[in-house]
Amino acid sequence: MKKLLQAVIAFLVGIIFLYAPAVSSAEDFLVIKKKSGPTQKVPLSFPPEQIESFHVESSPSPPPGVPERDAQEPEKVDEQPVGGRTDDERQYSSPFGAQPGLRRLMGQDTDTPTGAPRQKAGPKQETLQKETTRYSTDSGPVDQPRKSDKQASTKTGQIATLEASSPRQASLTVNVYKLPDNISALPDYSAFRPTKILSVDKIDIDPARFRSELPGAPENTDGIGFRLMGNFMVSGEGIFRLRLQSKDGARLHIDDKTLIENDGVHDPSVKTGFVHLAEGMHSIILDSFNSKGAPMLKLFVQGPEGDEQVFSVSSGLAGWKEPAKPYDVLWGQVYFVPQGNYPEGPDFAKLTPIGRLIAPDLNLQGAQSIPGIPGRRDMVAIRYQGFFNVTGAGIFAFRMASNNFAKLTIGKSPIIEVPKGTKPETEGSLGWAFLQQGSYPIVVDYFNAQGEPKLELFVTTPVKTEQLFNPSKPLEAFAAETGQMNLIPAFVYFLAPNTKKLPNFNKLSPAGMFFSKAIDYPVNRGSREFPGVPKRDEWLGLRFYVKFSLTAQETGTYKFRVVCDDAARLIIGKKIVVNAEGMGQKVVDQTGSVELTVGSHEMFLDYIQTTGPSALQLYITPPGGEEKIFSFE
Repeated sequence: MKKLLQAVIAFLVGIIFLYAPAVSSAEDFLVIKKKSGPTQKVPLSFPPEQIESFHVESSPSPPPGVPERDAQEPEKVDEQPVGGRTDDERQYSSPFGAQPGLRRLMGQDTDTPTGAPRQKAGPKQETLQKETTRYSTDSGPVDQPRKSDKQASTKTGQIATLEASSPRQASLTVNVYKLPDNISALPDYSAFRPTKILSVDKIDIDPARFRSELPGAPENTDGIGFRLMGNFMVSGEGIFRLRLQSKDGARLHIDDKTLIENDGVHDPSVKTGFVHLAEGMHSIILDSFNSKGAPMLKLFVQGPEGDEQVFSVSSGLAGWKEPAKPYDVLWGQVYFVPQGNYPEGPDFAKLTPIGRLIAPDLNLQGAQSIPGIPGRRDMVAIRYQGFFNVTGAGIFAFRMASNNFAKLTIGKSPIIEVPKGTKPETEGSLGWAFLQQGSYPIVVDYFNAQGEPKLELFVTTPVKTEQLFNPSKPLEAFAAETGQMNLIPAFVYFLAPNTKKLPNFNKLSPAGMFFSKAIDYPVNRGSREFPGVPKRDEWLGLRFYVKFSLTAQETGTYKFRVVCDDAARLIIGKKIVVNAEGMGQKVVDQTGSVELTVGSHEMFLDYIQTTGPSALQLYITPPGGEEKIFSFE
């Protein structure tokens, strides 16, 4: 029995050796020395001298709907759409479906071209990809396409490796597709497999030179499609204008937004889009197709600063840099307003901002465009916001000139509103604000319906002449200790036009106040303004208030003389000493006397200025003394 069993085993071993393929004793292996565990040998199916370079590439599990394949099994790539895809598969591979799908589409998770199936990874080792071309962003290719001896003799039903152009630094991947005959609209390229994979840096495909701009393009360009994919860097931030020129259909995506749509069969045409881009890396996908003839596909970009240029991945985009002191500038939210008539300005609460810009001041005068918004000025609304500081206290005059609607708000108080239709050559509208020491928020709403934009904002302080408003420069007023000095305080009232008589200021709220050394404003002083009330010379009321005490040696009869244009009234205690009612007449000069005793007294001098010349002077003659201008000096 034992001899019979030995004979059967010998017979079976002979059968195995008879039918087993011959194994060369000189077979080559790729030896992998691991950090831990035994050394691993991977058999080579080609001579080692054909190895140019190698790398380790991870092969993640394919997404739902993408079939796995064996690493050694070549797959046929058709030039027609792949049928039988489910809705879930289309959603996953669409340009802006689930985020993992977008990352794979942009090549961030894998280097497998869009639409190409993935190789299946072994259970405990990394699969060496032989037919995939990968490109580095800084040092050229890390894996070149190679053909083994078996690949050189590809049988019917198989195709050669996809051709790839010479890679460039920071390049765009260009998937080329063969499309069905008589195509008239952009297809879903996620349902196609590319026939070629090319590489470009610029999007500048011109019919006269497209082969030099797109090396490796097919000889027959009728009925082909392109999908350009890649990432580009933005330094700074801002609003960018992109201008897409194409023959036949084109669709541009930036990040997760469809920016430009120009589908269909058509002659070369141009469409534009605007997008706000933050600093950092962004993705771009540009789909297009060419029905007949030489293709045309160009993309131009203009940033918030600088001229328009051809879109280039390697050059990147440049915006404005955030200022070192963000509170020293105005930040503008930009809105594109739908066509319509907005005499009172658009409702900013119902608009969605396209992006933002920065402005050191508001001086849009003679500009062909609005700084920070390249290539667009009509139907644009901007809400500028910021802060400014005030030292001291006083009345500030703001002047705003605009060709359309504009509104100035400080804190919660509206200061100026420029209605639409204001003539551009006018000096603008005035507004006043009484501000005390501290920091104030400012908002300027501006709407330019059409034409050359114009927006200017100036400020006049109580102690300085008019200047362009700049949030980085504090506004100076009367110092805090001014009220403690020997100065006369004056309360200011803004009166309604056509006020006929001197009002009762006890029933009005003052618009602000200022301080004066003396009540001495003659009619020929060279200006109709009163110091401390900038840019206001009509329909104005003033109340000077003085509280003083007299000793026994200072008592007696005091004589007062008032010179004014238009009207003034002097009250000491409860007595009207002088009532100079000269409304509409020339300069009035009136006198009055009052007996003042020992103790404290209150004096009010009320004044009104309507239109025309203005004047107010108060003279005092003490008992036994000479007449002089009233002052504490």
